[in-house]
Order: sequence, then structure tokens, then C-alpha cells
Amino acid sequence: MAIIHISRNKLKAAAYFSAAKDVRFYLCGILIESTPLQTRVVATDGHALFCTKDDAKGDNVDSFVGIVPNDTIKQILSWKAPYKSAADLPVVITTAADEQRAEWCGNTAVFKLLDGKFPEYARVVPSTVSGEASQFNPELLIRCKKAAEALGSSKFGHFAFKQGGDGSAIAVFSSESFAVVMPLRGEKADVADVAWAREALPAEAV
Repeated sequence: MAIIHISRNKLKAAAYFSAAKDVRFYLCGILIESTPLQTRVVATDGHALFCTKDDAKGDNVDSFVGIVPNDTIKQILSWKAPYKSAADLPVVITTAADEQRAEWCGNTAVFKLLDGKFPEYARVVPSTVSGEASQFNPELLIRCKKAAEALGSSKFGHFAFKQGGDGSAIAVFSSESFAVVMPLRGEKADVADVAWAREALPAEAV
């Protein structure tokens, strides 16, 4: 039996990046990886990927890998905190052979993990940062803003945005949380030269 402690705010941030409906049903949930030393939470819909970690404080038991379905995540996020500071209390997931249980502030959700193999997310994370110009779906950037707000990294939803070496970008929320945003493919508008804005308006020849 494994016991995993997870920040509810990090589950909320990850939920913005999981697939709502997809034939790849294993994307319609959030991947949890856990050892006694660290827990990772990962979600993707194929266009953007969110990843965060929590270093364990001696409260995780055994190792665990599984995909928690979106319906369960929504149920967990619907629970109301009985008092203000309770929002910082972790969600505790206990696993058994054929069923899992999530508990938080007296609330309980019993669920089964999604079958299927989650993508190898480490391969998506850029190993270098470049200055390459790319174009991104604004809706994905809105998700990043919401994630930053959920994580409390910025009440305004601000985040650092770094270009990856393959056209993707990394939205950095903190040293523990980030998202990889894939660029638009196919037809793109040209990136205009904006040097003209540093110059005075042209005057009519006399």
C-alpha cells in the first residue's frame, strides 16, 4: 500500500492542462508519481504539459505511479475548506490493489486509476533555451496564467516565459512548477521587423 501527500493547489493547476475529451483516454486525467522522497504531478492534452513536484517530508509511504481520472480531480477540487488555513493541507491518496482513496478535510473520494501508459513527459521538456521566435495559441497562455494564480506564484497570474530550443516555450511558475507550451505548426504569420518604432516618423520631403 502506498500513501501519497499532494498539494491541492498543484492538482488545481495541473487540471488546466489535462485533456477534457480525447481518444487517448489516458490523457483525461493527471499522472501521479511518488516515492518516499518526492511526488510529481503531470498533466497534458498534447498541446501543453504541466509538471510540478513536492519534496516529501517523510509522510509518503512506498512508491506509486498512476493516472487519477479527471472526474476524481474535479470532485477533490469541489470540496470546501472548513477554515481558511485548511487550503494548505495536502490531499492524501491511499492505494490498494483494486481501488484508491483520496481524503481531504473529512471528505473522501473512492476511485479507480485510468488504464494506459502516460506519455514520457521528460522527453517533452526542452534541454536548452533559445531566442527562437515562435507563435503560440493564446488559450494555452491563459491556462498558464490560471495555473500561476492557482499555485499562488502570482496573484496577477504572472509567470516567466522562456523559449525552448525546439520552438516550444517553458512557462516557469516557481522552482517546483512549470509548463511546456508547444508552438503553432503549419501556416504562420511572418514576424515583422519592428526597428521602425525606434526611429522618428518620416517627414515629407521639402
